Amino acid sequence: MNQTVKSYILIHISVFLFGFTGVLGQIISLPAIPLILWRCVLSSFLLYPVIKISKATIWPDQRKMLKFIGIGLLLGLHWLCFYGSIKLANASVAMISLSMISVFTVFFEALFNRARLVIQDLVTGILVIPGVVLINQSLSTDFKLGFWVGILCAALSAMVAPLNKKYLKYSDPLTISWIEITVAAFLFALLTLILSVSEYSLFCWPTRQDWIYLVILASFCTVIPLSLALASMKSLSSFSTMLVFNLETVYGILLSIIILKEHKQLNLQFYLGVILILASVLAYPLVKTSNFKYLKNSKTI
Repeated sequence: MNQTVKSYILIHISVFLFGFTGVLGQIISLPAIPLILWRCVLSSFLLYPVIKISKATIWPDQRKMLKFIGIGLLLGLHWLCFYGSIKLANASVAMISLSMISVFTVFFEALFNRARLVIQDLVTGILVIPGVVLINQSLSTDFKLGFWVGILCAALSAMVAPLNKKYLKYSDPLTISWIEITVAAFLFALLTLILSVSEYSLFCWPTRQDWIYLVILASFCTVIPLSLALASMKSLSSFSTMLVFNLETVYGILLSIIILKEHKQLNLQFYLGVILILASVLAYPLVKTSNFKYLKNSKTI
């Protein structure tokens, strides 16, 4: 099988599995911080034996390790905002917030690569604004806060993806996944420890049902999809990766409607906003590709 085709299959599986994270985040009764802590701890323990068995393990040098630690901290903050959005609002609101990742990505890539922002990128950013306004107006005060926390989550995620792509060549996907997840685990363990000596202690043990969902979240919705996504990035461009990851929002919202029945909590105005944002985000890659082909053909005339 062609390596590119294999990478596309891997990333589609990865994105579908990631689509369940919002549903599980809503079902698990823990607050956001202990939920992420247990997710990261379990994921780290599950992934470490796989790394030891793997003969392809490549540990980065000290300098590169610091970069992956930094990315791990960003990943932890991304998860904090994501699950904070779910707990403040619901899974559907958090997932539609994530659709803004592609909008932030084009701006961050221009910033990181010191490149000029092209007109299609700017237009895409402008086109999502009506959808954001519609959704914001349709939500209650608590849900609005969750929505904007989700937007911050999307911005952080848009920073993590290009950085992972940039430094992926210095290690292997499994090792990078383990380093970043373990760093996030230490971050939330430290945060939990600090809060435990104050009146805002959040440490709590999961219930028996929570443990089941946490193991599913850590294995099938963290370790496996993250490793598959990183493995696929070696053969796919950032643009192709972003195109597929746009489907995570679609999967997440559909699963929230089917499993959690969240359509009963949200009104028509919310879903009109969802349609506007998804239309802009999903149309962007098609416009970008068409424009590229047009310019390429123009140069050959």
